[in-house]
Amino acid sequence: MEMRKFVLLAGLFFAGHMDAQDGAADPAVMTVDGKPVSRSEFEAIYKKNNKDAAVTQQALDEYLDLFINYKLKVREAEVLGMDTVSKFRTELDGYRKQLARPYLIDRELNDQLIKEAFDRSRTEMRASHILVQVGEDAAPEDTAAAWKRIMALRERVAKGEDFATVAKGKGGSDDPSAQKNGGDLGWFSALQMVYPFESAVYNTPVGQLSQPVRTRFGYHIIKVTDSRPARGQVKVAHIMLRASDQDTPERQADTERRIREIHQQLTAGSLTFADAALKYSEDESSSTKGGELPMFGTGKMIEEFEDVAFGLKADEEISAPFKTRYGWHIVKRLDAMPPPAFDQAKADLKSRISRDSRADITRRAFLDKLRTTYGYKPDPKAVKAVLPLLDSTIFRKGAQVLDTLSRKDVVEGPIVRKDGRYKREINGTIKEGKLVNVRSRKHDDLVQTPMDTVVVRDVHEGWTPDAAKAAKLTKPVFTIEGRSYTQADLLDHLRDKQRREPGRSFSAYVDEHFQQFVDDKLMEYEDGRLEEKYPEFRLLMKEYRDGILLFELTDQKVWSKAVKDSSGLQAFHKAHERDFMWDTRYRGDIYTCANPDVAKKARALYKKGKRGAELQTELTRTSALDLEHVNGTWTAEEKPYLKGIVNVGLSDNFNVDGRVVMVDLQEVIPATPKTLDEARGLITAAYQDQLEKDWIKELRGKYEVRVNKDVLYSIR
Repeated sequence: MEMRKFVLLAGLFFAGHMDAQDGAADPAVMTVDGKPVSRSEFEAIYKKNNKDAAVTQQALDEYLDLFINYKLKVREAEVLGMDTVSKFRTELDGYRKQLARPYLIDRELNDQLIKEAFDRSRTEMRASHILVQVGEDAAPEDTAAAWKRIMALRERVAKGEDFATVAKGKGGSDDPSAQKNGGDLGWFSALQMVYPFESAVYNTPVGQLSQPVRTRFGYHIIKVTDSRPARGQVKVAHIMLRASDQDTPERQADTERRIREIHQQLTAGSLTFADAALKYSEDESSSTKGGELPMFGTGKMIEEFEDVAFGLKADEEISAPFKTRYGWHIVKRLDAMPPPAFDQAKADLKSRISRDSRADITRRAFLDKLRTTYGYKPDPKAVKAVLPLLDSTIFRKGAQVLDTLSRKDVVEGPIVRKDGRYKREINGTIKEGKLVNVRSRKHDDLVQTPMDTVVVRDVHEGWTPDAAKAAKLTKPVFTIEGRSYTQADLLDHLRDKQRREPGRSFSAYVDEHFQQFVDDKLMEYEDGRLEEKYPEFRLLMKEYRDGILLFELTDQKVWSKAVKDSSGLQAFHKAHERDFMWDTRYRGDIYTCANPDVAKKARALYKKGKRGAELQTELTRTSALDLEHVNGTWTAEEKPYLKGIVNVGLSDNFNVDGRVVMVDLQEVIPATPKTLDEARGLITAAYQDQLEKDWIKELRGKYEVRVNKDVLYSIR
């Protein structure tokens, strides 16, 4: 899929959103097999692929030829019915869902949220919080109790009690980490906390206490303790020696002594940082990479480590040894990036916001606008009329674990009810570690897990409305633009969306699901009108449609065919073997010497009959770098100094990058054709080009193309 996506977006005339012209002023620039191609389609694709070029008749004519080939292939795919197969429809639907997303949110609000996130990202905040947990779907009395408790805690802090003491004390914060940090969350920035919490932090002055804020975790009170300009990102390498407060004093002193000795060697230049990390660092994940860590920003590392890393002022600067709760560190700065400008950050912020709770805000705002735009009119009485059809089984759909049996307690043979805990006897046999012959599974289920256990579950199919009663419910529950959605439609929604939700009232359940039903239908209605409302979306979908067809057919006719058609490839190679030639090649031994003295010794040993590895062994006894030997075959393009060698035997000396090179030439191989195996990639690519040309020629003879040059040249 990713390869296809790349081809679609980079190679098949594909690009971003395009401007379409009004239909009445959008004549056909051509017809292909009688099918018109509009000027707006051609113009949009042409200009996307020729952004900086002037529009001239010559340029239009040159591009026209490529465009005709493109449309001929698409037409052939249509004639072959490739646009009707399920695989094509599924793939196109998948792309459509992705492309439709930006149209199914409040785009103006989304842009505001992007800008807000960017503005906030320029400042880093530090805050502490106290949490009182309460679920999003908690009963009103539980929510009220949580509110009362958080307000009492806030009042204590507001009257002067220490925030951390209240957070850690009895009846204080429900955040378990508060016992260690007193509620202090450290430094963070935009998109690192849930949105309501983030907003409360950025809207509360430093040193002040917020009002209670509700998130999916419960109620929080927040004290903003500091703020600073964003520090951007930094990339470092580090050396770490593990140490903790539980170590003996002797071990702690020894660890500190060792880290300081390492630092002394680094500053003296007797040891490189990468070698020191490999040799000494006890961070196994980074030591083999010279201590290098991924680039990071605020909130990704422990605070002491971040402060030292960001405190280094220049690349290659090395810190003094410092201690954290993990041990002793030395940090070297490799790179640093300041906070990005808005244009640089926008795409990333847009992507992150689409996965953040902000996406729910833009979706909700969009749905509210759709209710107004399409004249949404609900009928509460019609909705209420479905309530008598519900019963308690609507809260039971799904599986509930009744018991877990250990395999060791179940011998081969029937598995039966234990202690009356199962609703019915469950028969089955465990044989060779697997459940076999399982029966009586209408309401109960056996599942063998990977951990040698057998899980017994109560499986309930859930609620289905009484057919006779449901048949009488035909009134609309809401309308949009004259379209009615009936009680029967709502009942179908309730049946399909039911899940285990014990303890809820039918009225609350139906109210919530009715709103979901309305949301789904509004979004479905809007989604179905995107091509009509947005010409640029219609054009984009057409291009994705054509691109998928083009890819599939080109793969069959050209790309895969060239790879799979071995006899055709061999015949093509035989007919074009002079197009795939080896240049003159030189076979022999190359000796690269560290200096002229080594080269002189090498010549002396060569005269004594020493060759290859034997010669190398003799001259590398003192240093492995004195002489390097390789045997092989090269062209003059690969080794330019070979071109001047004519005679077999040891060549003159060549100065190459400060070293002395001599060649023991054994054979000069004249230019010869490459075999198919030697040049398979090049030959396959050339064969694909030939298949493409032959195919285009065939299509141009098969389908008539008529071009309206007046319309073509009207493009400016």
